[in-house]
Amino acid sequence: MPTLSFSIASEAFDRSLLPQEAKSVGTPAFSEAVSAFLQSEFKDFGGHATIRVDEQTILVQWDPDSKQPNPLVPIVEKLHRGRQAEGIQLLELLLSHRPDDSVVLYNLGLALSDAGRMERAEEILRRAGELNPNDVNIKVALGVALGRLRRDAEAAAVFKAATEQDPKNPWAQRNLGGMLLKAGKPEEAIPYYSTATQLVPNDQLAWLGLADACRLTGKTKEAENAYRTAVKINPHSEFAEMARSGSNALSQSSFDKVSQALPRQDAVHYCLDALQRYSKLSPAELKKLTLELAMAGRNGFAVHDPNSRYRVKGLDGDFSGLAMVSFLYVAMQQMSPGTNVGFDLAKEYEMAKKMLKLGN
Repeated sequence: MPTLSFSIASEAFDRSLLPQEAKSVGTPAFSEAVSAFLQSEFKDFGGHATIRVDEQTILVQWDPDSKQPNPLVPIVEKLHRGRQAEGIQLLELLLSHRPDDSVVLYNLGLALSDAGRMERAEEILRRAGELNPNDVNIKVALGVALGRLRRDAEAAAVFKAATEQDPKNPWAQRNLGGMLLKAGKPEEAIPYYSTATQLVPNDQLAWLGLADACRLTGKTKEAENAYRTAVKINPHSEFAEMARSGSNALSQSSFDKVSQALPRQDAVHYCLDALQRYSKLSPAELKKLTLELAMAGRNGFAVHDPNSRYRVKGLDGDFSGLAMVSFLYVAMQQMSPGTNVGFDLAKEYEMAKKMLKLGN
Protein backbone atom coordinates (compact mmCIF):
# COMPACT_ATOMS: atom_id res chain seq x y z
CA MET A 1 0.00 0.00 0.00
CA PRO A 2 1.27 3.55 -0.70
CA THR A 3 2.92 5.62 2.02
CA LEU A 4 0.62 8.26 3.55
CA SER A 5 1.90 11.60 4.80
CA PHE A 6 0.38 13.68 7.62
CA SER A 7 1.69 17.02 8.81
CA ILE A 8 0.77 19.88 11.12
CA ALA A 9 2.57 22.96 12.35
CA SER A 10 4.59 22.29 15.48
CA GLU A 11 2.81 25.19 17.21
CA ALA A 12 -0.54 23.49 16.53
CA PHE A 13 0.32 20.39 18.54
CA ASP A 14 -1.69 19.99 21.75
CA ARG A 15 0.96 20.41 24.40
CA SER A 16 -1.37 19.19 27.15
CA LEU A 17 -0.43 15.74 25.83
CA LEU A 18 3.23 16.29 26.71
CA PRO A 19 5.20 16.29 29.98
CA GLN A 20 5.72 19.70 31.57
CA GLU A 21 9.41 19.78 30.70
CA ALA A 22 8.68 19.12 27.00
CA LYS A 23 6.16 21.84 26.21
CA SER A 24 8.50 24.36 24.60
CA VAL A 25 8.33 24.11 20.81
CA GLY A 26 11.70 23.76 19.13
CA THR A 27 13.48 22.17 22.07
CA PRO A 28 14.96 18.67 21.92
CA ALA A 29 12.62 17.63 24.73
CA PHE A 30 9.59 18.74 22.68
CA SER A 31 10.75 16.83 19.61
CA GLU A 32 11.45 13.68 21.61
CA ALA A 33 8.11 13.81 23.46
CA VAL A 34 6.06 14.41 20.30
CA SER A 35 7.89 11.61 18.48
CA ALA A 36 7.33 9.21 21.37
CA PHE A 37 3.65 10.13 21.59
CA LEU A 38 3.01 9.65 17.87
CA GLN A 39 5.01 6.41 17.68
CA SER A 40 2.89 5.03 20.51
CA GLU A 41 -0.37 6.14 18.88
CA PHE A 42 0.50 4.87 15.42
CA LYS A 43 1.18 1.42 16.84
CA ASP A 44 -2.60 1.10 17.11
CA PHE A 45 -2.88 1.68 13.37
CA GLY A 46 -0.52 -1.11 12.37
CA GLY A 47 2.16 -0.76 9.74
CA HIS A 48 5.17 1.48 10.25
CA ALA A 49 5.43 5.21 11.01
CA THR A 50 8.40 7.51 10.47
CA ILE A 51 8.19 10.78 12.41
CA ARG A 52 10.13 14.01 11.99
CA VAL A 53 9.74 16.99 14.30
CA ASP A 54 11.41 20.41 13.87
CA GLU A 55 10.59 23.96 14.92
CA GLN A 56 8.04 24.48 12.13
CA THR A 57 6.53 21.13 11.24
CA ILE A 58 5.54 17.72 12.54
CA LEU A 59 5.60 15.17 9.71
CA VAL A 60 4.40 11.58 9.92
CA GLN A 61 4.96 9.15 7.05
CA TRP A 62 2.96 6.00 7.55
CA ASP A 63 3.16 2.72 5.67
CA PRO A 64 -0.14 1.00 6.56
CA ASP A 65 -0.59 -2.73 6.62
CA SER A 66 -3.49 -4.53 4.99
CA LYS A 67 -5.25 -5.19 8.31
CA GLN A 68 -5.92 -1.54 9.14
CA PRO A 69 -5.62 0.73 6.12
CA ASN A 70 -7.95 3.36 7.62
CA PRO A 71 -6.68 5.05 10.82
CA LEU A 72 -10.07 6.69 11.38
CA VAL A 73 -11.43 3.48 12.93
CA PRO A 74 -9.00 3.26 15.90
CA ILE A 75 -9.17 7.04 16.35
CA VAL A 76 -12.94 6.94 16.77
CA GLU A 77 -12.52 4.04 19.20
CA LYS A 78 -10.22 6.25 21.29
CA LEU A 79 -12.87 8.95 21.37
CA HIS A 80 -15.49 6.43 22.49
CA ARG A 81 -13.17 5.44 25.34
CA GLY A 82 -13.01 9.07 26.48
CA ARG A 83 -9.51 9.83 25.17
CA GLN A 84 -10.62 13.09 23.58
CA ALA A 85 -7.37 15.05 23.50
CA GLU A 86 -5.53 12.20 21.82
CA GLY A 87 -8.35 11.59 19.37
CA ILE A 88 -8.61 15.26 18.40
CA GLN A 89 -4.87 15.53 17.82
CA LEU A 90 -4.85 12.45 15.61
CA LEU A 91 -7.90 13.65 13.67
CA GLU A 92 -6.16 16.98 13.04
CA LEU A 93 -3.22 15.04 11.64
CA LEU A 94 -5.50 12.86 9.53
CA LEU A 95 -7.25 15.96 8.21
CA SER A 96 -3.97 17.18 6.74
CA HIS A 97 -4.05 14.15 4.43
CA ARG A 98 -7.82 14.11 3.85
CA PRO A 99 -8.89 17.79 4.02
CA ASP A 100 -12.09 17.21 2.03
CA ASP A 101 -13.22 14.07 3.84
CA SER A 102 -16.60 14.93 5.41
CA VAL A 103 -16.44 11.86 7.69
CA VAL A 104 -13.13 12.98 9.20
CA LEU A 105 -14.47 16.51 9.55
CA TYR A 106 -17.68 15.28 11.17
CA ASN A 107 -15.85 13.19 13.77
CA LEU A 108 -13.39 15.99 14.47
CA GLY A 109 -16.23 18.48 14.85
CA LEU A 110 -18.07 16.21 17.25
CA ALA A 111 -14.96 15.70 19.36
CA LEU A 112 -14.14 19.41 19.46
CA SER A 113 -17.73 20.20 20.46
CA ASP A 114 -17.63 17.66 23.28
CA ALA A 115 -14.31 19.10 24.42
CA GLY A 116 -15.78 22.61 24.60
CA ARG A 117 -13.75 24.01 21.70
CA MET A 118 -16.87 25.45 20.13
CA GLU A 119 -15.57 27.99 17.60
CA ARG A 120 -13.27 25.42 16.00
CA ALA A 121 -16.08 22.83 16.15
CA GLU A 122 -18.46 25.17 14.30
CA GLU A 123 -15.84 25.88 11.63
CA ILE A 124 -15.13 22.18 11.06
CA LEU A 125 -18.79 21.12 11.04
CA ARG A 126 -19.74 23.85 8.57
CA ARG A 127 -16.99 22.62 6.25
CA ALA A 128 -18.32 19.07 6.61
CA GLY A 129 -21.84 20.24 5.81
CA GLU A 130 -20.70 22.09 2.70
CA LEU A 131 -18.94 18.97 1.46
CA ASN A 132 -21.85 16.65 2.26
CA PRO A 133 -25.13 18.59 2.51
CA ASN A 134 -27.15 15.34 2.45
CA ASP A 135 -25.74 14.10 5.77
CA VAL A 136 -28.35 15.04 8.38
CA ASN A 137 -26.12 13.94 11.26
CA ILE A 138 -23.69 16.72 10.35
CA LYS A 139 -26.53 19.23 10.64
CA VAL A 140 -27.50 17.81 14.03
CA ALA A 141 -23.91 18.07 15.27
CA LEU A 142 -23.72 21.66 14.03
CA GLY A 143 -26.99 22.46 15.78
CA VAL A 144 -25.65 21.02 19.03
CA ALA A 145 -22.50 23.15 18.71
CA LEU A 146 -24.57 26.28 18.06
CA GLY A 147 -26.72 25.46 21.08
CA ARG A 148 -23.62 25.12 23.24
CA LEU A 149 -22.56 28.53 21.95
CA ARG A 150 -25.98 29.79 23.17
CA ARG A 151 -27.01 30.75 19.67
CA ASP A 152 -30.38 29.12 20.21
CA ALA A 153 -32.29 30.62 17.29
CA GLU A 154 -29.61 29.46 14.83
CA ALA A 155 -29.51 26.03 16.45
CA ALA A 156 -33.30 25.67 16.24
CA ALA A 157 -33.24 26.61 12.56
CA VAL A 158 -30.57 23.99 11.84
CA PHE A 159 -32.51 21.30 13.73
CA LYS A 160 -35.71 22.29 11.94
CA ALA A 161 -33.99 21.90 8.57
CA ALA A 162 -32.65 18.53 9.68
CA THR A 163 -36.12 17.24 10.66
CA GLU A 164 -37.51 18.37 7.32
CA GLN A 165 -34.68 16.70 5.43
CA ASP A 166 -35.00 13.45 7.39
CA PRO A 167 -38.11 13.15 9.58
CA LYS A 168 -36.86 9.79 10.87
CA ASN A 169 -33.68 11.17 12.42
CA PRO A 170 -34.37 10.89 16.17
CA TRP A 171 -31.53 13.21 17.23
CA ALA A 172 -32.84 16.02 15.05
CA GLN A 173 -36.34 15.50 16.49
CA ARG A 174 -35.16 15.39 20.09
CA ASN A 175 -32.84 18.38 19.80
CA LEU A 176 -35.46 20.54 18.10
CA GLY A 177 -37.83 19.64 20.93
CA GLY A 178 -35.16 20.75 23.38
CA MET A 179 -34.70 24.10 21.66
CA LEU A 180 -38.45 24.74 21.63
CA LEU A 181 -38.75 23.79 25.28
CA LYS A 182 -35.88 26.08 26.16
CA ALA A 183 -37.57 28.88 24.21
CA GLY A 184 -40.71 28.52 26.34
CA LYS A 185 -42.73 26.67 23.69
CA PRO A 186 -43.51 23.31 25.36
CA GLU A 187 -46.67 22.73 23.31
CA GLU A 188 -44.64 22.93 20.09
CA ALA A 189 -41.91 20.73 21.58
CA ILE A 190 -44.20 17.80 22.39
CA PRO A 191 -44.61 16.33 18.86
CA TYR A 192 -40.85 16.39 18.26
CA TYR A 193 -40.07 14.70 21.58
CA SER A 194 -42.87 12.21 20.95
CA THR A 195 -41.47 11.31 17.53
CA ALA A 196 -37.99 10.89 19.03
CA THR A 197 -39.29 8.44 21.65
CA GLN A 198 -41.09 6.46 18.96
CA LEU A 199 -37.96 6.27 16.82
CA VAL A 200 -35.66 5.35 19.74
CA PRO A 201 -37.80 4.01 22.61
CA ASN A 202 -34.84 3.78 25.01
CA ASP A 203 -33.73 7.42 24.58
CA GLN A 204 -33.90 8.53 28.21
CA LEU A 205 -33.27 12.20 27.45
CA ALA A 206 -36.13 12.29 24.91
CA TRP A 207 -38.55 10.81 27.46
CA LEU A 208 -37.38 13.32 30.07
CA GLY A 209 -37.92 16.20 27.64
CA LEU A 210 -41.34 14.87 26.70
CA ALA A 211 -42.29 14.62 30.38
CA ASP A 212 -41.18 18.19 31.08
CA ALA A 213 -43.07 19.51 28.06
CA CYS A 214 -46.24 17.64 29.05
CA ARG A 215 -45.97 18.86 32.64
CA LEU A 216 -45.65 22.47 31.52
CA THR A 217 -48.73 22.15 29.31
CA GLY A 218 -50.90 20.54 31.98
CA LYS A 219 -50.84 17.05 30.49
CA THR A 220 -50.43 15.43 33.90
CA LYS A 221 -50.95 11.75 33.09
CA GLU A 222 -48.77 11.91 29.99
CA ALA A 223 -46.04 13.66 31.98
CA GLU A 224 -46.14 11.12 34.77
CA ASN A 225 -45.96 8.18 32.36
CA ALA A 226 -43.04 9.78 30.53
CA TYR A 227 -41.14 10.45 33.78
CA ARG A 228 -41.62 6.86 34.89
CA THR A 229 -40.46 5.55 31.51
CA ALA A 230 -37.36 7.75 31.69
CA VAL A 231 -36.45 6.34 35.10
CA LYS A 232 -36.95 2.73 34.03
CA ILE A 233 -34.57 3.06 31.07
CA ASN A 234 -31.59 3.67 33.38
CA PRO A 235 -32.53 4.11 37.04
CA HIS A 236 -29.00 5.05 38.11
CA SER A 237 -28.26 7.87 35.67
CA GLU A 238 -28.36 11.62 36.31
CA PHE A 239 -31.34 11.81 33.94
CA ALA A 240 -33.22 9.33 36.14
CA GLU A 241 -32.67 11.62 39.12
CA MET A 242 -33.97 14.55 37.10
CA ALA A 243 -37.01 12.48 36.12
CA ARG A 244 -37.67 11.53 39.74
CA SER A 245 -37.46 15.18 40.76
CA GLY A 246 -39.83 16.18 37.96
CA SER A 247 -42.26 13.41 38.88
CA ASN A 248 -42.21 14.43 42.54
CA ALA A 249 -42.77 18.07 41.64
CA LEU A 250 -45.65 17.08 39.37
CA SER A 251 -47.28 14.93 42.04
CA GLN A 252 -46.80 17.56 44.73
CA SER A 253 -48.27 20.28 42.50
CA SER A 254 -51.33 18.18 41.68
CA PHE A 255 -51.71 17.24 45.33
CA ASP A 256 -51.44 20.86 46.49
CA LYS A 257 -54.11 22.01 44.04
CA VAL A 258 -56.56 19.64 45.68
CA SER A 259 -55.52 19.99 49.30
CA GLN A 260 -54.86 23.77 49.29
CA ALA A 261 -54.82 24.84 52.99
CA LEU A 262 -56.69 21.77 54.29
CA PRO A 263 -55.36 18.21 54.59
CA ARG A 264 -56.53 15.75 51.97
CA GLN A 265 -58.78 13.26 53.69
CA ASP A 266 -57.78 10.32 51.51
CA ALA A 267 -54.11 10.91 52.38
CA VAL A 268 -55.03 11.31 56.05
CA HIS A 269 -56.78 7.93 55.90
CA TYR A 270 -53.71 6.29 54.35
CA CYS A 271 -51.40 7.87 56.95
CA LEU A 272 -53.65 6.65 59.74
CA ASP A 273 -53.72 3.16 58.22
CA ALA A 274 -49.91 3.21 58.08
CA LEU A 275 -49.60 4.31 61.73
CA GLN A 276 -51.89 1.52 62.83
CA ARG A 277 -49.98 -1.09 60.80
CA TYR A 278 -46.57 0.12 61.94
CA SER A 279 -47.51 0.09 65.62
CA LYS A 280 -47.48 -3.72 65.42
CA LEU A 281 -43.99 -3.90 63.90
CA SER A 282 -40.61 -4.14 65.60
CA PRO A 283 -37.96 -1.54 64.66
CA ALA A 284 -36.22 -4.13 62.49
CA GLU A 285 -39.45 -5.02 60.70
CA LEU A 286 -40.27 -1.35 60.12
CA LYS A 287 -36.79 -0.73 58.73
CA LYS A 288 -37.20 -3.65 56.32
CA LEU A 289 -40.63 -2.44 55.22
CA THR A 290 -39.32 1.10 54.71
CA LEU A 291 -36.64 -0.25 52.37
CA GLU A 292 -39.26 -2.25 50.44
CA LEU A 293 -41.44 0.83 50.03
CA ALA A 294 -38.48 2.94 48.89
CA MET A 295 -37.49 0.29 46.35
CA ALA A 296 -41.07 0.06 45.07
CA GLY A 297 -41.07 3.81 44.54
CA ARG A 298 -37.69 4.08 42.82
CA ASN A 299 -39.48 4.68 39.50
CA GLY A 300 -42.06 6.99 41.10
CA PHE A 301 -45.65 6.40 42.15
CA ALA A 302 -48.60 7.48 40.00
CA VAL A 303 -50.35 9.40 42.78
CA HIS A 304 -53.21 10.74 40.69
CA ASP A 305 -54.00 7.57 38.78
CA PRO A 306 -56.22 5.38 40.98
CA ASN A 307 -55.96 2.56 38.46
CA SER A 308 -52.22 2.14 39.12
CA ARG A 309 -51.72 -0.47 41.83
CA TYR A 310 -48.63 -1.49 43.79
CA ARG A 311 -47.62 -4.33 46.11
CA VAL A 312 -44.81 -4.90 48.61
CA LYS A 313 -44.02 -8.04 50.59
CA GLY A 314 -44.47 -6.39 53.97
CA LEU A 315 -48.07 -5.25 53.35
CA ASP A 316 -51.11 -7.33 52.51
CA GLY A 317 -53.08 -6.24 49.47
CA ASP A 318 -52.41 -3.84 46.61
CA PHE A 319 -52.51 -0.07 46.90
CA SER A 320 -52.84 3.13 44.89
CA GLY A 321 -49.90 5.43 44.25
CA LEU A 322 -51.12 7.93 46.85
CA ALA A 323 -51.45 5.15 49.43
CA MET A 324 -47.89 4.00 48.74
CA VAL A 325 -46.52 7.54 49.03
CA SER A 326 -48.39 7.91 52.33
CA PHE A 327 -47.03 4.60 53.64
CA LEU A 328 -43.49 5.60 52.64
CA TYR A 329 -43.84 9.07 54.16
CA VAL A 330 -45.07 7.72 57.49
CA ALA A 331 -42.41 5.00 57.58
CA MET A 332 -39.64 7.52 56.96
CA GLN A 333 -40.98 9.88 59.64
CA GLN A 334 -41.14 6.99 62.09
CA MET A 335 -37.57 5.98 61.26
CA SER A 336 -36.07 9.47 60.92
CA PRO A 337 -38.40 12.41 61.68
CA GLY A 338 -38.11 15.31 59.26
CA THR A 339 -36.78 13.23 56.37
CA ASN A 340 -37.68 14.67 52.96
CA VAL A 341 -39.11 11.96 50.70
CA GLY A 342 -39.84 14.35 47.84
CA PHE A 343 -43.53 14.59 48.73
CA ASP A 344 -44.97 16.71 51.55
CA LEU A 345 -47.65 15.04 53.64
CA ALA A 346 -46.88 16.88 56.88
CA LYS A 347 -50.45 18.15 57.43
CA GLU A 348 -51.99 14.78 56.69
CA TYR A 349 -49.46 12.99 58.91
CA GLU A 350 -50.10 15.29 61.87
CA MET A 351 -53.87 14.91 61.56
CA ALA A 352 -53.51 11.12 61.36
CA LYS A 353 -51.42 11.11 64.56
CA LYS A 354 -54.11 13.14 66.36
CA MET A 355 -56.82 10.78 65.14
CA LEU A 356 -54.81 7.79 66.35
CA LYS A 357 -54.50 9.29 69.84
CA LEU A 358 -58.23 10.03 69.96
CA GLY A 359 -58.95 6.50 68.85
CA ASN A 360 -56.82 5.12 71.66
